[in-house]
Amino acid sequence: MTLGQDDLVNRLARLETGQVSDVLDEAGFPNQVLDSRLAPLTAGTRVAGRAACARGERLMSTATAEPASLPGDILERLAHRQAIIIVASGGFTAGSCLGGFVALSLKREGCRGVIVDAPVRDAEEIRATGLPVFCASVNPVNGSRRWRLREVDVPVFLPGLGGVDVGICPEDLILADADGIVVVPAAIAAAIIEDSEKLQRIEGAIGAAMRAGAPRAEAFRANPRFAHIRRQDKQ
Repeated sequence: MTLGQDDLVNRLARLETGQVSDVLDEAGFPNQVLDSRLAPLTAGTRVAGRAACARGERLMSTATAEPASLPGDILERLAHRQAIIIVASGGFTAGSCLGGFVALSLKREGCRGVIVDAPVRDAEEIRATGLPVFCASVNPVNGSRRWRLREVDVPVFLPGLGGVDVGICPEDLILADADGIVVVPAAIAAAIIEDSEKLQRIEGAIGAAMRAGAPRAEAFRANPRFAHIRRQDKQ
C-alpha cells in the first residue's frame, strides 16, 4: 500500500500528537509516547507513517568492521514501503547509526522518516536531504565498526516517557511533531484516529468560544473533551 492509498496515515497526519496521546490515555493505552530525548534534527519536523522496524546490537571489536549480518541495502528495502524506519539500537551510544549518505539513499527510495534511539552524524547533510530524522544525539564517530543491524520486520522497543519502554510493531502508526512522537498500535488505529478527529473538532469549538470571550472553564463545560472516547482492549 502506498502512502497516498493509506487513509489512516493521511488522516493521522492532520492530527496533533497531543490529541492522539490524550485519546490513547482515555482508551487505556497510556504508554505510547517516546522519550523526549529522541528529538528531531530539524526543528519543526512533522511526519506520519507506518513503522518498518529494525533492531541492532553493539559489536565487540572496533579493530575492523565485522561482516554484516544483513544485506547492505536492507534499510533501502524497508524504505521502499514509504514507511517510517524505526531502529532500536540496543542502547548504543559509542558512535552514529545513520549518516548523510544513508539518509540521502533512504530519502530517494521513498522513506518517510527515521527514528533511532542512538546518535547520528553528518547532521547538516541529513538536514539537506529533507528526510525527517529523530535521534538520541549527534556525534562524529563512525558506528559501522561498533554496531550493526541484526533483524528487520520484528517488534522492537524504544525508550518511552517515565522510563517505560514503548513496544512498536511493524505497521503500527507513528505521528511525530514539535511536541514529540506517539505510537498508535495498528490493531486499534482506526478507532483511535476517529476519536482523535472528534477531539480535534471539540478543541476547535473550545478555541473559538474562548476567542469570542468565553472563560476557559465555561468553554470546557460546554464542550466535553473526552466523553466520546472508547476504551480499547489490549490485543
